Amino acid sequence: MKIGIVTFHNVYNYGGMLQAYALCQFINQKYSNCYCIDYQQEALTRKYRHQLWDPEKPSVQNVKHFITYYILRRNYKKEQKFNAFLKHYIPLTSAVHHIGEFRAVSASFDILVSGSDQLWNPQFTGGQLDPVYFLDTNHSPRKFAYASSAGARDFNALELEQLKQYLDSYQAVAVREEYLRQQLNPIKQNVQVVLDPTLLLSKNDWLSIREPVSGLPQEFILLYTFDNDSKTIAIAHRIARELSLPIVSLFKVKTKLPIQYTLADLGPAEFLDVLDKCRFVVSNSFHGTAFAINFQKDFYSVYKPSNPHRVLNLVKKLSLENRVINSIQDLPQVSKWGIDYSIPMAALEKERTLADNFLTFQYDGDLQQA
Repeated sequence: MKIGIVTFHNVYNYGGMLQAYALCQFINQKYSNCYCIDYQQEALTRKYRHQLWDPEKPSVQNVKHFITYYILRRNYKKEQKFNAFLKHYIPLTSAVHHIGEFRAVSASFDILVSGSDQLWNPQFTGGQLDPVYFLDTNHSPRKFAYASSAGARDFNALELEQLKQYLDSYQAVAVREEYLRQQLNPIKQNVQVVLDPTLLLSKNDWLSIREPVSGLPQEFILLYTFDNDSKTIAIAHRIARELSLPIVSLFKVKTKLPIQYTLADLGPAEFLDVLDKCRFVVSNSFHGTAFAINFQKDFYSVYKPSNPHRVLNLVKKLSLENRVINSIQDLPQVSKWGIDYSIPMAALEKERTLADNFLTFQYDGDLQQA
């Protein structure tokens, strides 16, 4: 059986590309013949596209981009590493640019999967629901969704009607957040909430593909905030000061607080190595939080009001609610910063079993019988 996944796979952020790898890898370990359909979604492509002059952007933004990317070469090395990881680790189809090409390429697949990340959030797909991410085909393959997300989107009545029409052809729907499940319940039966794909793989699975990073301090605080969040930076600085450890940031941040190391050009495989070597993680990112848990690191996840559901769902499942804080004032005394992972990891194994069962048994049989 041939299985095709649509997801946000070709994006230059660690969570996006690694969740795409994880779902493909997990299914291929069990069944093989799973591919990521190489959909070049227009809005996402435009976001990451580099060109000398983009007529859709203001002149000031074009000049700034020219200087930072073409002269200073900022992000160039990082993007090359992401491209190499994608080519080496994620099995891809030929490129797909629109619904017509998707229908042609998907015709060779027996099973189609709406994968994880915010595929169903119009904010990231040009302001509307994208039919490719809803597996709108001309043939009748088996369809299901695994850990699909719409972030914090509140669907309007028209969008809910569109969702109903799309999801009527799905044999099963599993989403990443309870918030989305509640919105879909009136239009689709038996919607489940499952783990993000990155948590389907164990720490050892991830370390098997890491690439070593040299020059790191023996112990350090890992700062993971890609939106320059001042609260996250301040909390990391407080923890670093209390533990007498340097900060390693995965992104260039604007702050007057000292950041001893900035590793802004890491690829996905190098990120895994840095994560493994760190002492403590401070992040306001969902995937930063998810990887910290999977690697059993002490961590604090900083509350993100624009999209809180995904982190809150995860920590609640794993009895780690006290690791989400909103400010420095929420930090307990240092003696309480360590995490006993016995209960969270037992809960994670239970969730992995539920996710495995979902992927194996779909109403009338498992994937091998589909």
